[in-house]
Amino acid sequence: MAASNPAAISPVWAKYQACISKPFVPRCLELESILANSSQKDLSSLLPYILENIFGCGPEPGWPLDTLSKSHGVEFDVVTKFLGPEGPLLNFVYKLQLDTYLTYEFPFASLPGPTRHMIEDGSLPMFYVNKLQYQGYSKPVLTLGAFEFYMFHFCHMLVCPSWQSKQLNWNNMADVVYPFLLDKYLHYFLPLNKKSLPKFPLSPASVRSSMMQSPTSTKHSPGSGTQTRSRSRLGLLKANLLSPQKSHIQSPSAEKLEAEIWWSETFVQIVAEFWLHQNTHDVERGITTHSLSWHRHNSSLSESLMFESFMPSNNHVRLVRLLLKHLHYFVNSVEPEIVASPYSTAETAPLDEFKRSLLPMLLQKKIYCYLRHGFERWPLDSSFRLMLETWLTFIQPWRYKDPENISQQHKETERVDDVWFPFIRDNFLFYSAMFEEFVQRAKRMHLTSLQHAYIIFRVAKVFSLPGFPQMLREVERLMYNSGYRQHQDLGGSCIAPDLTAILRVQISDLERPDFQYINLFGRQTDAEMQHLLRQIHAAKSALEATVQEPEKKSEKSGFAAFFDMSSYFEDNSKAYGDMSVVEVKKVINHLEQTVTHFCQLFGMKPNEQAMFIPQSPGDTSRISGQRSMIGNMSLGDQTSLMNTSMASLPSTPDHKMTSHGPELTEAGRFQLMNGLKKFDLTYQGDPDLQPIRSFENKTLVRVLHKLSDCLNKMFHTEMERLCSRPDLIGKMSQVYLSAPISPSKVPSSPIQREVFEQLTRPRISLRFLGSYQTLIYLIIVYFALKYLAGFGPIGYLMFLVLCTIVYGLFRALTLNKLKDIKSN
Repeated sequence: MAASNPAAISPVWAKYQACISKPFVPRCLELESILANSSQKDLSSLLPYILENIFGCGPEPGWPLDTLSKSHGVEFDVVTKFLGPEGPLLNFVYKLQLDTYLTYEFPFASLPGPTRHMIEDGSLPMFYVNKLQYQGYSKPVLTLGAFEFYMFHFCHMLVCPSWQSKQLNWNNMADVVYPFLLDKYLHYFLPLNKKSLPKFPLSPASVRSSMMQSPTSTKHSPGSGTQTRSRSRLGLLKANLLSPQKSHIQSPSAEKLEAEIWWSETFVQIVAEFWLHQNTHDVERGITTHSLSWHRHNSSLSESLMFESFMPSNNHVRLVRLLLKHLHYFVNSVEPEIVASPYSTAETAPLDEFKRSLLPMLLQKKIYCYLRHGFERWPLDSSFRLMLETWLTFIQPWRYKDPENISQQHKETERVDDVWFPFIRDNFLFYSAMFEEFVQRAKRMHLTSLQHAYIIFRVAKVFSLPGFPQMLREVERLMYNSGYRQHQDLGGSCIAPDLTAILRVQISDLERPDFQYINLFGRQTDAEMQHLLRQIHAAKSALEATVQEPEKKSEKSGFAAFFDMSSYFEDNSKAYGDMSVVEVKKVINHLEQTVTHFCQLFGMKPNEQAMFIPQSPGDTSRISGQRSMIGNMSLGDQTSLMNTSMASLPSTPDHKMTSHGPELTEAGRFQLMNGLKKFDLTYQGDPDLQPIRSFENKTLVRVLHKLSDCLNKMFHTEMERLCSRPDLIGKMSQVYLSAPISPSKVPSSPIQREVFEQLTRPRISLRFLGSYQTLIYLIIVYFALKYLAGFGPIGYLMFLVLCTIVYGLFRALTLNKLKDIKSN
């Protein structure tokens, strides 16, 4: 263990304490000078303090690597150079790694929750073999080499609580120190070109790769030069199924290259451990879905299994997507195997074998658990697009083949080549199970939102790529084949396991034991898609109605168009909520394209999603009778039949009338929730308390409301007595003091009895005088009378009073006749 007493290294310690309080530029320069001019023995004990000061794993807050950007100028350049893969600090770490007896303690509490609970329960992950020490009954101590110690600090910084609580957004990740360093590390430790693999220092006892060789591997005699390579328990079954094990003579150059690969593999494992393994899919889902009630009665076991759920930040998701992109480039850069003859075995370079084994052996399960947890727990808002794009990045490796020639990359309109069939087969749950999770989320989305419409459009577009649905259907068809088949391989006949075994092993590795697989192209998925497409159709219809409404208003002509001045005071910049007309049309286009793509994926006809919309129980028998005839009809006949049947049904949801208004039935609730039918929306409250409109004067409306409220409170008894008179005065009073709701009218929506009784009482309402349109009309009439008849203000007021009396008298004489006509 490294010495922990600063007094033992007092000269170096004093220099270090003097430089850490300085600004970044002199601090980095002085640290570089200390690393270059001090002995390795003194600096080895100083490494934990340097890393704690930089990354803040302990009480130190750490450097602001998440906010330090290129706008800071020299500070950005100095810090990235100091922490770069070939910078002074990591060059020093490489040298310390050569000492196999030099280890450092990393806080056990800083490990991911699933790893901590596995170790506490007695299980030992393969990555932590020979890294844990137990001291009595206390928690184990994690001891790491210098390189692992550095990378543990670097990766933990992203998921520490202090960074998670900031909720920063790196819109341009190349301008911020932390993502900039990650990109440099990826290109350094996972180079796309085999010749650009860094020349790491090698220790006399060659460092072996934990993936290329398990800890239990044994060596033959030194003279033989052969070595038996075995794989970890997790990858052993996969290796037997996916590819044959190869055993060949290791040359000294190959031994050296395998030792260099250790650095790349260790870097990938640490990144995956901290960024992809914060939640376990199988344990968490198994408890929450089936045995949560049982665990409530067994608190000790529940506490050991139900740890906190970690929700990644937006920046965390962005970096995971950056990682997946580079991993695709890295794996796709593998060189093909060259076989000289059918009787010889291809000699595979260790770096190429590492590229082929990277995803299935190290990362597949962790990436799957990470995406599964994100799909299940991410908030139902537009930020889900980050997680969605990360998923789409992983399932489209064909888009990441040559980073230097982006213009020649696969476009989302080109056909997916059959060469990607093995990747789709070996990762099929990423396509089938994850798509099912997405459909469940999509059904809860607000599809009239531009962001949500684009999210569902992106998935539909990817899954309908030419050639892609055919490969998905072929993989799912092979899942249900059983037995073994014979095939020719390299000129010889052999028996290989059927693909069913591979896919079933994939399910057992990635999913929980009680997982129920749902066919991607089965009846249940078809029913879910029908439901989703109906929601899309309803959202599109609602948006189309808002776009057509301004067009209907513009159709007014003649006398009505001349006096209609409401368009001058309406806000036409917003068509639906906060969206403009252009944005609404964009949403409609996204929804239309989504329907087209999903119909191509599942082999449905464009209008089939609205063909059998569930109605009330009485309508179900009518539609079920039509269902048997539609199979032999053309698409035009189907559409005509659907429109005819839908037009004959009532437009309002099923309901029953009560004394408090309509009450929905079960069928009515379904129709209303899915947008199949709707009530005519009318305001049922006090009309004087409606929100002030854009065509009303705010101050005038408030003053008139206070005046009307004061008059109604002072004279409410006299008003009721006047309206109850059976003579002409009573009828005229009913015209002027009409209640908002007639006492004999049944409310069209549920309303409290006290409010309903209050709205049926006669009252004075002067709010109409607060409308700009009314004021303009009064001003026009005033100037017309002034210039045509010479009326002054007093004469104009008398004219208005006379018009009001004539209007009341006319309405009073015709009131009973209108009631008789309406009743008949």
